[in-house]
Amino acid sequence: MKTKWGSCNPAKKIIWLNSELSKKLVSAIDYVILHEIAHFVSPRHDEVFLKVLETHMPTWRQVRADLNALPLPAWTEG
Repeated sequence: MKTKWGSCNPAKKIIWLNSELSKKLVSAIDYVILHEIAHFVSPRHDEVFLKVLETHMPTWRQVRADLNALPLPAWTEG
């Protein structure tokens, strides 16, 4: 994953996480996992999706902002 912290395929019930996420704060890891699980409820970032985030992590906006302020690692093709 070069540009995302996580991704999912709701139809197949699969979540992928960027391995670099393991180096971040637990709250950031929790947020990304919750974000991806919320897509199982709603595939879009709609009100239903946001309600899942609000219910399970009221501070998600700050956690997301803190995580997005961190750089993704530089990737090199080998």
